[in-house]
Amino acid sequence: MSHDLSIVNQPRCRHLLSKGLYINAGLPEGQHLVGDGNFWCSQTQRFLGPDQELCDHDHCTDPGRKCYATT
Repeated sequence: MSHDLSIVNQPRCRHLLSKGLYINAGLPEGQHLVGDGNFWCSQTQRFLGPDQELCDHDHCTDPGRKCYATT
């Protein structure tokens, strides 16, 4: 299992949050990215979005999702 965070090419929903978004901010290039893989929605403050679907980097990059919002 790889613990590296993947780069998301599709813009993620602006409501998707993760600890990695905070602790990796401002890292110099080449520094190892860290994160525990836990995501939550800023609208619900839970791991499920307003549509009761899972919040993660796979599900929250789908512009067809009803609660998806661009930045």
